[in-house]
Amino acid sequence: MPEQKITIQIDENGQISAKTDGFKGEICLDALQNILGAEEVFADVKPTDDFYVQTEVAATNKIRQGGGLK
Repeated sequence: MPEQKITIQIDENGQISAKTDGFKGEICLDALQNILGAEEVFADVKPTDDFYVQTEVAATNKIRQGGGLK
């Protein structure tokens, strides 16, 4: 898995800009919200090609037979 990196800059007027590297899909927005706070609103998003990459999520279910209540 490639390294995931977030670079945050705050200018002299207090405006925040952030750039992500190594993220695939919209997960980068989740990572930014975790860092900046859930109430933070992104005014201007400039997505890269990686933003549009579909990510796969694998789920497995394990079912056990037998047992019963103890």
